[in-house]
Amino acid sequence: MKTYSRREFIGAGAMGTLAAMYFKPDFLTTGSLPFNWPLSFQSYGLREMIGQDFEGTLKKVSAIGYKGIEMCSPKGYEKSGFGPLTAFSPEELRKKIEDAGMFCKSCHFQHPELKPDKVQETIAYGKKLGLKDLVISGIWIKKDATLDEWKVVADELNKSAEEIKKAGLQMVYHNHSIGPVVNGEKLYDIIMRLFDPFLIKMQFQLAVASENEDVVGYLAKYPGRYISLHIHDWDPAQKKVVSTGKGIIDWKKVLETAKKSGISDYGMIVEMETKAPGDPLQDLVECYNYLQNLKL
Repeated sequence: MKTYSRREFIGAGAMGTLAAMYFKPDFLTTGSLPFNWPLSFQSYGLREMIGQDFEGTLKKVSAIGYKGIEMCSPKGYEKSGFGPLTAFSPEELRKKIEDAGMFCKSCHFQHPELKPDKVQETIAYGKKLGLKDLVISGIWIKKDATLDEWKVVADELNKSAEEIKKAGLQMVYHNHSIGPVVNGEKLYDIIMRLFDPFLIKMQFQLAVASENEDVVGYLAKYPGRYISLHIHDWDPAQKKVVSTGKGIIDWKKVLETAKKSGISDYGMIVEMETKAPGDPLQDLVECYNYLQNLKL
């Protein structure tokens, strides 16, 4: 299949076609996202499209206005839709991403890929892909793990993170939840204490609003610890994740606090399960449109 650079893609008229499919007429005028952050998307939400047509999917999302993609490790997520990408080297994937006019600075990996016995292999992969952040997407530990068991895992990850830091990269922890109470303390707060704040930065999952957690409060509570956000909203009436601006999150406060908390200039990452009937990219369009027009 012939690949096109973003300039060739637009020049061939594809941008006009996609605009007609996805945009309102006044949406074609470009504007600045809050604090001039470029917006990325998490690839897991588009895993089915990516598995079928990686290059084509990237070009469609790029045409919306997204500048970056947060990948999922093809090896670690092979059975979750990313299997077809294992046929490509990290250098080949990087070229496909850049040819679509996008960047990839962050990637999710499974816990075993970031353990001390595998971390050098993952570091090498990440460097070839052009990453800055190696994100552990969840810790493989039993739900009723004791505090001592969490300490063992945290020590192990701190060791891996030290190797990652030596290589010029950053380990990042992604929370799916704030977690249960362990020994009278919320698990998330325990993790924040056990992780070395220099070696392990945090990617904050805003969907924890579903747990009646104060997302702004957490961002303010740990300044300097966060490097990226997973962006979406929460509708308590429907009890589901929704596009930004359609739920209960106060986006002005979130973004202003995130800026103070040290979010990186590539750390704004929209994570949506984009399966709207007939238009799988609609959620990404809605998120982009809302954030682009948000006045702080």
